[in-house]
Amino acid sequence: MPADQLHLSLSHHPIACKALLDAIPLPAYVRDAQGHWLALNLAAQSAWQLDLAQLQSSVDCHPFPVPQWQALQQCERQALDTQEVASLTLEDGGNGLLAHFHPVCDEQGKASFVVVLLQPVAHAGGAASDLYRSLVEWSPDAVLVLRGEQVQYANPAAIALLGGQSENDLLLLPALQLLAPELREDQLAHLRRVETRSLAAWRMETRFIRLDGVPIDVELQAVRIQLAQGTALQLLVREISDRIAAREQRRTDERALRDAARHTQTILDNMVDGVITINAQGLVESFNYAAGRIFGYEVHEVLGRNVHILMPEPHRSHHDGYLETYLRTGEGRVMGKPRAVQGMRKDGTLFPMTLSVSQVERGGQTTFVGLVRDDTEQRAHEEEIRRLAFYDPLTQLPNRRLLLDRLQHALAMVERNRIYGALMFLDLDHFKQLNDTMGHDLGDILLQQVAQRLLGCVREVDSVARFGGDEFVIMLEGLGANPKDAGTHAETVAHKILLSLGQPYSLRDYVHASTPSVGIVVFGPGDTSVDELLKKADVAMYEAKAAGRNTSRFFDPSMQASVSAQAALEQELRHGLTQGQFLLHYQVQVDATGTTTGVEALIRWNHPQRGLVSPGEFIPIAEECGLILALGQWVLEAACRQLVAWAEDPVRASWTMAVNVSAVQFAQSDFVGQVQRALLATGAQPQKLKLEITESMLMANVEEIIVKMNAVKAHGVRMSLDDFGTGYSSLSYLKRLPLDQLKIDQSFVRDLLTDPNDAVIAKTVVALGHSLGLRVIAEGVESAQQCEMLRNMGCDAFQGYHFGHPVPAALL
Repeated sequence: MPADQLHLSLSHHPIACKALLDAIPLPAYVRDAQGHWLALNLAAQSAWQLDLAQLQSSVDCHPFPVPQWQALQQCERQALDTQEVASLTLEDGGNGLLAHFHPVCDEQGKASFVVVLLQPVAHAGGAASDLYRSLVEWSPDAVLVLRGEQVQYANPAAIALLGGQSENDLLLLPALQLLAPELREDQLAHLRRVETRSLAAWRMETRFIRLDGVPIDVELQAVRIQLAQGTALQLLVREISDRIAAREQRRTDERALRDAARHTQTILDNMVDGVITINAQGLVESFNYAAGRIFGYEVHEVLGRNVHILMPEPHRSHHDGYLETYLRTGEGRVMGKPRAVQGMRKDGTLFPMTLSVSQVERGGQTTFVGLVRDDTEQRAHEEEIRRLAFYDPLTQLPNRRLLLDRLQHALAMVERNRIYGALMFLDLDHFKQLNDTMGHDLGDILLQQVAQRLLGCVREVDSVARFGGDEFVIMLEGLGANPKDAGTHAETVAHKILLSLGQPYSLRDYVHASTPSVGIVVFGPGDTSVDELLKKADVAMYEAKAAGRNTSRFFDPSMQASVSAQAALEQELRHGLTQGQFLLHYQVQVDATGTTTGVEALIRWNHPQRGLVSPGEFIPIAEECGLILALGQWVLEAACRQLVAWAEDPVRASWTMAVNVSAVQFAQSDFVGQVQRALLATGAQPQKLKLEITESMLMANVEEIIVKMNAVKAHGVRMSLDDFGTGYSSLSYLKRLPLDQLKIDQSFVRDLLTDPNDAVIAKTVVALGHSLGLRVIAEGVESAQQCEMLRNMGCDAFQGYHFGHPVPAALL
């Protein structure tokens, strides 16, 4: 077959064919579709005395006379446009030149450059034939020529690709046999269209069948050529198994990446926290659903915009400068650990949020990842907890805890500024009679009205607090540098209070008359004890009651008579402890089914003259004089001995024993040793012992308390937090305390059925306890209705008169 009628390999750039062109002794060159010189063989350079750089330097540089050059260019264009081989005869000084133009197509089937061979007419055919035979024979791509749908020619690359030993293995082989069965009909139809000129060229990825029956993936390009015997098809075939495998792997990787991206996006969109990424210029690159919900934006409204749109002033104006400073110096204000900041929603409203920013390097680019949490609800919950902890839920006045804080601060200011103040302790006269006759609901209304009237009697800088029950405390600050003037001002305020609170009250449809009794103490430099001031004001208040009520009294040295009586009682306490006058009574604790699960040990003083004395009368004195340490150890050991005694009783053997621990006792450095000694001395089982500490004990040295509680727990003893809700417990500390139980204070249980606020507090304590993995017990349960309401709240255990009064062990 004439090789000069074959197309060049469609995959070869002319520069890659330069070595083949140089092997031909006749001039040959290559130009692209825009007329740029791409290659020039050695024979052309020698004949024309030009090199490729010279030809490329100017559009007017060429070795031909102008008419010949114009004819050559026209034929080049014809070959490129028709994508078919063209020839042109030129006159050259009496000797004719024959120019062959062979277009070469790119991977899209478009002719991109043309190879031109120049030879004397006398030698036409031989040299050209040698050139194109060399190009085809040396081509790394398989070349097949089909005529009548049979193979007429196969180059060495085609023989090797299809598994033959020589060209004879492929000659006259039907094209049908080469094509994959499932593709034969469709592909033969395309080949016929190319051969009949209805299709200029055809390129596709397909599958061939080797002579040994093995399928191979190939890229097939078919063009029509003209042979001496007539029209034929030239097929250029390249194996692309690696390309197909790489493409499939890429598709697999892309699918995996898309799936991972979708999975990641799903995770991000379902997160409670907002996730925002920005680039080094501060532009938002990603914005998950949670971030959109937090800031009120749709994702498309934020992407590509500066992140400062989410910030209030002055941060909005300073953000770009801050980012630039960080990138230059590495100093960041919000990098690393979370920080409380303000965010700005789309509607311009500000809200509290926690922001944590980390830096990620990806592909040499800096990306910042911001984790945002909307703290609006948390702040509201914290504020509600703070309100419950610091304010009385009935009157909305500061409670005991907040008053003590303010009073401590006031004493510090007095010491610094030498300015006097006054403290008033107020109690409503005959308040219990109102509760007993008209009900607690009317009593609550009275307390609310009293609170409002008290606020109207003082300045904004003064403090009015509900101390508990019908007791109120008023603290007056900044009364001058003279104690007498301070006393005069306090007396004036007390008179105003007496007049205001003495006016009739409208309790629904009932008009009620009530009066207060007010005790007053002036404080100034040198007064550093909050407890001492409160005691003095309390003593003065009782003096007012003794004086006939509805009056006020100042604390006076003459009142020390009562202090003397207290000193005498202290001596009797010491004597009673040595004489064995103390005993324990036990009040049962039951579970939700009403089954007794344990008891609380309550100390009683069996005084020789006064009979049984309530602990409310002697415990405060014992704590003040330090006798509480010995008394507390006696209670602990007596309770353990009772546990040992009950261990032989099948009914009581499983009961637990709750023992109250005073703050003074718990503060002892050897407290853990005291508990251990009591257990060893009596042989009681530690798991049956439950120590109750009060919430007020958590106000100081929390870290030391946690260590001590853990040490007690290590011995198997359980811990309960008593009077929960009456003080202030930081949740950050509470969750760290090794507690087993929370105890709802009886002050919230008492009015549970009538006071919605008490019900809310009780329910909150139960929920809080359970969320921390603690059991919750309510004390002061006096009726079946209270028990039922607490049980419905999820309360685990109960204690109170409804189940039994404190009694000696023999009566249980």
